[in-house]
Amino acid sequence: MSSLSQEKQAILLESGTNELEIIEFQLRKQMPDGQEKIAHYGINVAKVREIIKVPETTEYPNAHPSVVGIFNLRDRLIPLVDLAHWLKIPVHDDLQSKRVIVTEFNKMFNGFLVDSVSRIYRISWENVESPSQFLESRESDCVVAVVRMENRLIMILDFEKIIADINPEQSMERYDVSLDKRILQDEAMVSRRQAKTLLVVDDSAFIRKLIETTLRTAGYNVLAAQDGAEAYDILMEFEQTAKSEHQPISELVSLLISDVEMPRMDGMHLVKRLRERDAYADLPILMFSSIMSEENRRKALAIGANDTITKPEIGRLVELADKFIFGH
Repeated sequence: MSSLSQEKQAILLESGTNELEIIEFQLRKQMPDGQEKIAHYGINVAKVREIIKVPETTEYPNAHPSVVGIFNLRDRLIPLVDLAHWLKIPVHDDLQSKRVIVTEFNKMFNGFLVDSVSRIYRISWENVESPSQFLESRESDCVVAVVRMENRLIMILDFEKIIADINPEQSMERYDVSLDKRILQDEAMVSRRQAKTLLVVDDSAFIRKLIETTLRTAGYNVLAAQDGAEAYDILMEFEQTAKSEHQPISELVSLLISDVEMPRMDGMHLVKRLRERDAYADLPILMFSSIMSEENRRKALAIGANDTITKPEIGRLVELADKFIFGH
């Protein structure tokens, strides 16, 4: 499995079908008694550019301990991350049999060293479960979803969180809206924002917290949901409340900010279902995703999103929220 075609990567976003394709890969944990325990993981095909044999690498000074080095692929320098090292899983060190998953997301290329890659599965997001609250409450958790297969569980990892830990200079954590001179932050504007409620939907607790902090610092009230299904339930309750109290939906929620890849119901499917309802025909919707290519942006706009943001651009969130809520 070398290069992945654009058509295959586009399957994820076939305009709200609520389906995705994942690549399953393995890490072979070496147990103290000499036995191996195979752990199964997954990554969305939309994040993957190709899968290669382990390349020659060059050590990079002062790199994160999980970075093996950098390698050259098609005139691009790419860091190689030892995924097992980052996950603190002891594995065998025979590089001959290992593979590298080359990814592109958040406008960055990275290589992830894994023990083996098995196959691609096309599944419905309805069959992808959120990890338990117990797992998510741990700061270190990096599992955003779990896929139940017949004889095993496949853990979908939070690759954005892993890269943010390895390369903090590129992380959205560095953004501080209170220092952003482009954002109006006088008392009157903050007061106007305080009267508005935004719903943020993202399956990564790490990214959800960053978005919430940015919006709240600017003054907005923020509600959060961990996947499209939870967001849909919240919005249906709002619709009932608005109906019974004879008030517009905008009194309860002024803007939706949604990720694309999420368990149970993805962002595209959420938008598609909301736009089919009169109550949500005019709700401003921003899609905030690490895989927002031009093609995916076009599809998001076609099903009813007002605008899209690629995840490193967290600095555009308040600016766009102001635009769609207040018209400036």
